[in-house]
This record gives sequence, C-alpha cells and structure tokens, in this order.
Amino acid sequence: MKKSVTLSIPNAARYLPLAMTTLKEAIHLAELGGTEAKEVIAAARELVLNAMRHAYPKNMEGSIDIDIHFLRHGIRIAVHDMGLPFDFDSYMASERTGGLKEIARYVDELRFVNLGKGGKSFTIFKSHPVDLEEMTFRPYSDLEDESPASLKPASIQIRDFEPGDEEAISHLIYNNYTYSYYKSLFYYPGRIRELNECGEIASVVAETKEGKIVGHFALVRVEGANVAEIGVAVVDPDYKGKGIMNAMLGRIEARAKEMGLDAIFGEALTMHPYSQRANLRHGFGESALMLGLVPNTVSLTDPNALHTDKRTAVLIGYKILNPEKRRPVAIPSRYDGLVRQIYANCGLEPLPRPPETCEPLPTRGIGYELSEYTQSGTIVIDRIPDDFAHAIRHTLHILYKKHVDMIYADIDLMTCMRVDEAVEVLKEEGFAFSGVLFYYRDGRDYLRMQLPNSDNVEVERIVCHSDFCRRLKETISGELAAF
Repeated sequence: MKKSVTLSIPNAARYLPLAMTTLKEAIHLAELGGTEAKEVIAAARELVLNAMRHAYPKNMEGSIDIDIHFLRHGIRIAVHDMGLPFDFDSYMASERTGGLKEIARYVDELRFVNLGKGGKSFTIFKSHPVDLEEMTFRPYSDLEDESPASLKPASIQIRDFEPGDEEAISHLIYNNYTYSYYKSLFYYPGRIRELNECGEIASVVAETKEGKIVGHFALVRVEGANVAEIGVAVVDPDYKGKGIMNAMLGRIEARAKEMGLDAIFGEALTMHPYSQRANLRHGFGESALMLGLVPNTVSLTDPNALHTDKRTAVLIGYKILNPEKRRPVAIPSRYDGLVRQIYANCGLEPLPRPPETCEPLPTRGIGYELSEYTQSGTIVIDRIPDDFAHAIRHTLHILYKKHVDMIYADIDLMTCMRVDEAVEVLKEEGFAFSGVLFYYRDGRDYLRMQLPNSDNVEVERIVCHSDFCRRLKETISGELAAF
C-alpha cells in the first residue's frame, strides 16, 4: 500500500505541538537519525510556522494540511494552505536570509507550487533509503498480456461501449491502479459516458456471458488532430492471461479505421520491456522517447521492473492508417539520420518539401500548451518569427513559472521555415531530441524536443527492448549531459 500520512490542523499556534509530534514520529519511521533528523525537523517546523504566521490575513481562520510520504529513497513532506498568494521566485532571488532559504540548506530539495484557486504548497525532500514492501499498483500499461486473441474464452464478447458500462470501467481502473492512474477523468463514471457519447473517446469492453465487464480499452482523440492514442487498457485481475487484451486491441484498430483516423499511437513504458515488445508485435513503429511523462506515483508489481521515485519515460509507437505514405517535410540537418529512420519505422517516406508549402513568415508563430495530467508544458512552433530566440526564451520563462516538470517543444516540419535555426536555438536552451509525432496538429508532422525542468525526471535508468530505443536513449542522454 501507499505509505503516507496526512494531518490537517487550524492555523493557530496551539496546534504546533501536535504537528511537530506527528512529524518527529514520521522522521523516526523513515529511519532518519542524528544531524539529518534534526535538519528535517527544523525545516518542517519552519514551513508549518510560516503557514501559521503568514499564510492567512490577520484574524482569518484557515487550515494547514501536512502530507508526509515515505518513499523508497527518502521522505517527502508537503505543507499546503489556502492562504494569500506568494511570489516564491522573487523571495528566493531577494537578499533575505533565514526562513525558506534556511530550509533549502537543510534538505535535498525545496519546491513551491502555486495551485491557483487550490492554494499553494511547499514541499521538502530528504533522501534516505527506506526498506518498504513493494507497492501494489498495477502497471501503467497492461499491454504485456502476450496471449493471442484466439485464447479469449468463448464466453467473453468484445463490444463497443454502451451507456451503463461507465461505472464498471471506473471499477476496473481502480482495481488495477487504485487512485494512481494519472488520467483521473476515468474515475468519474459520468465523464466516461459523456466523452464516449460526444466522440472524444471510443471505448471497447470485454463482457462475460453473465454481463460482467472484465476489460476496457479506449481510443482517446487528440484535440485538433485526426489521430488517437490507444490506452486506458485494463483487464480484471482474475481474467488476465486469456488473450482479452489483444482481442480488444483488434477491435480498437477496427474502430480507428471505421472512424477514418490517419493514425493511432501508444505509449509504452520504459520501466520494463513488455509493453514496448507488445507494441512492436502489433505493428507500431517507434517514433519518440519522451522523458518524464509517467508520474512517480505509478509503480509496478513485477520484481524485474525498474523501480524509481522519479518520473519515467515512455516510448511512443505509431501505426499509420492513412493510405498516403509520402510526407513532404523539412528534416533538420542535426537529426537527419534519426528522423529518416523514424519515418521508415512507421512505413512513411519523407519527401523534400516544395517551396510553395512554405507560407509567408508572420509576426507571431509560437504558443504553448499545458497538461495537468502529466505536469508538462509544450511550446508549439508553427512558424518561426524573426525574433525567434527572444520568443522562445519568453515562452520558457512562462513555463518555468508554471513549475511544470517537463517542457517539450514541437516544431512543425511541414510549414516551418528555417527548421535548422529553430533546432539550434532550442539546443542552446538545453533541449534534447525526443522524436517525431505524426499527423499531430491539423494533420502535420512535428519534431519533438524536450527539456527536464526538475531533478525528479529519470534520464539514465530507462529500460529499452529494441536497438532503436537504445539509440534514442543514448542520443538524449548525451545531449543532456553535454549541456
């Protein structure tokens, strides 16, 4: 089970001893001792006192939440309040002493998150090995079921979603992940029904002759694109190993073709090789290695899987459904070989882009997107203005202020002029290669680059099944290490 303790107290000084007793006992449980224990206790006390003294206006009542997480490699303590907004960056850049700056000296990491209407949170982390039993969460992707579809019991039918299935689907998600699944909308039965009815997702279920839903798979449409992610794949633990997963995938691919999608893609874990191997076996071509996409709350029961307290990567695999396989794109010189191999992996042929496809250069061509699910931000580069370097730095500054863990940058390979220039500017800012996303926005292909914005992102400890995955890993690790 998850190892955590939560204490909620009023913002009154008389409750400080209660908080400190809990914190001291927690630090003892984490097996911290000596100087380390004293420093963490001092840091935690300062955070709680700061919240009591400064979070809420004078005479205003409020609460302070203390979340303590026991991790395999240390202890994490978060102090949350719904009080006054706070400019953390300005404070840390000031010449003040003591307070939060003193806390930063005591611990391995101090983080601040502005949650908008959700208040604010300060988090400290102190590393120390802790011997905990294995977590019981199920895998992030269940595609490692390698049984052929022919093994599916005759008593189980694979069918499309029907109203009334939604609660059983939520139960399946919970039974596989408890509450660790990062696409939280699947814990809301009503939302599952609504999104299936409006076509944003297309669910397939496995049902026994008794009417029990024992499997779920979905196409999740990408906004602004004619592609969908295959995912939210779960099977009842009592029905695993019977070929149900592969049978559902067959119906999912048929649904994608019926919907006229240009492509489907899957995200394979790099915590183990199983889902990577499954995607390759089903004809998906490897196109990108994306760091930090999987939250560190997700853990695997397989003792052979990688265990890390950091956010981990996924290997993106595409299956192209559009019969036209030739794509007019501008391939960046720095990544010519890699990009051509990615197109070949997916059965596509990159063609030189005709000059007439290069639209006139506008004054603005850069925006950004935020993902609450993955705590990431993406810079979208559809055009390259004359002040491109300045625009990139300005957008990066905005994303830094959002405290996202990962920053991606997508360059349109089908309309952008001066693609090589865009790549070099991003490289100067510390970005590394990721891969190519096909038909991703308005049917165009994008080069994706990536920049970890936290020490909480796993870079080196990535498990690869194929030689090409290892090639991507070596390229990315080398570029980040060289910056």
